[in-house]
Amino acid sequence: MDHSKKWITAGILGLLFVGINLYFIKQDLLLIDRTSIVHDQTTAQTEDLQEILVKDGVIHTATEQHVYFSEQLGMFTRFLVEEGQVITSGTPLYEYDVVDLEEQRLLFDSEAEQIRSEINAVESYISELETLERQLSDATISSSSADANPTSSLDDQELLLNIELEVGIDISDATIDQTRSLLNQQIGEQEASVGRLEAQEAKFKSLSEGLEESPTVQVESDFNGKIAHLSEGVENPLITIYSDNLASQILLTDEEALTVLAGMKTSVTSPVAKSTVNGAVVANPQLPEQEPTTEEKSLYSVDVDLQEPGPEWFIGQHVVNEIVTDEALGATTVPSISLDEKRLYTLTPTGMIQPRIVDLGLRVEDRQEVYSNIEPAEWLVIDPLQVERFNSAYITPMTVDRLTTDNLGTLGKRSSWKHVLLGVLPKY
Repeated sequence: MDHSKKWITAGILGLLFVGINLYFIKQDLLLIDRTSIVHDQTTAQTEDLQEILVKDGVIHTATEQHVYFSEQLGMFTRFLVEEGQVITSGTPLYEYDVVDLEEQRLLFDSEAEQIRSEINAVESYISELETLERQLSDATISSSSADANPTSSLDDQELLLNIELEVGIDISDATIDQTRSLLNQQIGEQEASVGRLEAQEAKFKSLSEGLEESPTVQVESDFNGKIAHLSEGVENPLITIYSDNLASQILLTDEEALTVLAGMKTSVTSPVAKSTVNGAVVANPQLPEQEPTTEEKSLYSVDVDLQEPGPEWFIGQHVVNEIVTDEALGATTVPSISLDEKRLYTLTPTGMIQPRIVDLGLRVEDRQEVYSNIEPAEWLVIDPLQVERFNSAYITPMTVDRLTTDNLGTLGKRSSWKHVLLGVLPKY
């Protein structure tokens, strides 16, 4: 056979070899073994995920109170406060001269009588609560020792129903101690309410008696806060009072108004105050700030209550709000790019690639919550395209810079010889 025929024969054999292998690869992946080279791998992590909506806002008062004046009471004379003045409950706000002393006296007496009726109603409610508290103590004492455990639930269903009706809270799962604490808390709140009502009653009685000496009446504030505005005339509202509590006012789009809910945690940062405070969304009534039109998109005003802002925080500051619209605390997470739809490829200790179908939760940027079929610290493939075939072997590239003599000391002699023999002995 001459030289040219040898080359032709070798070429035909080479093409046949390549063609058969390409056929196997193309037509039936089960006829050949494939080993995936995994360049990028990581472990599932445990972390807190938060979906954040960032909105600009402006500091405003949390509540705005208005004081009104009726000319039927008499003739307005003068303000006793100034704009920007800090006031407390009981601070004199303005004066007016009474025109009809007898009518004004009857009005004050009527207010005092109405408040007295409210006091009697609250005191009657307190008596009912105290009766229930005594019945609860009697039921605890008369029950068996096991049932008398303060951490156990109340078995007297009739008493339980009466307590729920009075306090307006479901206590079916509450312990005896929790029920007693709830009753005592309610009693304390009502007693404080009686104190406030008695102070108002005394104020109107004093005003009625003062008319005998002078026709001039001083109107006092029922609120704490700061005087925001005084009417130039006698137009109502006569006085506007901002409360001490501050809020951040933000505007939401249509889509954001569906997402933001009352009670959502918020972090509010002020560049002026150079600090950040916690807050919470007060409410989202989903009412447009202005009359809606077809030409412009609607915006919806929402307030975020601020928790303990410092003295450097004041009305008018522009702030940045970070509203937590969703969160997953202590979640098992993986890189979002490691998912092939709902499939992950994990790396087993035996050197195999194992697919896992997982359930997905919250996704935040490049991190995805996975709440089934994988545990933290399990290894997985970052790029699914590096997987040639699952349920098959994988290798990782050699890291040359780690092949140093310093690393030899990390293995014992037995382990070192084991790896040497595995590398040189044939496998059958």
